[in-house]
Amino acid sequence: MRSIGFILIACWLLLSPLSAAAQVTVSFKANAVVTGPRIVLADIAIIQPPGSATEALGQLPVATAPAPGKAKELSIIPVINGLRNRPETADVDWQGSQTIVVERAGVPLSQKQMQEMIAAYLQENASILPKAELRFSSIQTPEDMMLPSGDLSWKITPSRPGIVGSTSFTIALSVDGKPAGNCTIRGRLELVAEVLTAATTLRKGDLVTGENVGLQRHNISGIDNPLFVKEEILGKQVARTVAPGTILRADHIVLPPVIKEGEMVKISAQKGSLHLSTSGLAKNDGRVGETISVKNISSNKMIHCRVDGPGMVSVEF
Repeated sequence: MRSIGFILIACWLLLSPLSAAAQVTVSFKANAVVTGPRIVLADIAIIQPPGSATEALGQLPVATAPAPGKAKELSIIPVINGLRNRPETADVDWQGSQTIVVERAGVPLSQKQMQEMIAAYLQENASILPKAELRFSSIQTPEDMMLPSGDLSWKITPSRPGIVGSTSFTIALSVDGKPAGNCTIRGRLELVAEVLTAATTLRKGDLVTGENVGLQRHNISGIDNPLFVKEEILGKQVARTVAPGTILRADHIVLPPVIKEGEMVKISAQKGSLHLSTSGLAKNDGRVGETISVKNISSNKMIHCRVDGPGMVSVEF
């Protein structure tokens, strides 16, 4: 009998610790750090013993996380009360701290980094910009930002589609492919390049020569269609009067007329297979594609003709 009693006592001693170990204990921490937008039980407590049931218990949501880089205090009583009706929490032994300070990890984005993003963007787009020295001076940059942890990406949009002349750049931020906020940097973008300028007063109708235009370095960020190559405009005509030192643009220069006022021209008229021609007197200067007034020598009538080339005009009938 004594040996049987000893055996029973021994069995009880062996089985009792195993029975106690089988109960799930949740021991709350005093401090915790999370990375995502929500807090789960495993973030703020140590759960024993390990196993699949424990893992499922640990994934129960308990609260919304604070903003990146911020902290919030949780009281344990509301947390427990919010979980008591869940089947996973049956017979759980709640232990540990009565309050928990939860901090959300974040990644800082400094003003310097924002400006470096703009500089990299301009460098990447240098091939589509005029051949010029780029200078962007920041006037207003947002304060340092705190972003969620994860893979950071961004898209930059200039205030003007062609970049040139932009006064601000907006950075759309994403973390792990999800929007994480926008920031706008305002400043002055300069594109300094050698461009063609008027060396003297250029009057409407003047022909461009190597003496009346020259190259000078200018900020062209606010100039539409500046001209860079002198050889491309030599012999062409000035469309309107410009002062010395003016940066020449594409609309300042036109091709010279191929027909002069008072010049005899050949008028061609065609309708279907019928083709007629006669002589006329140009009453205006005309460039290829323009419409001018021409006096028909045969009929002495004025007609509107399209300029086709030197000495050649056409009319439809």
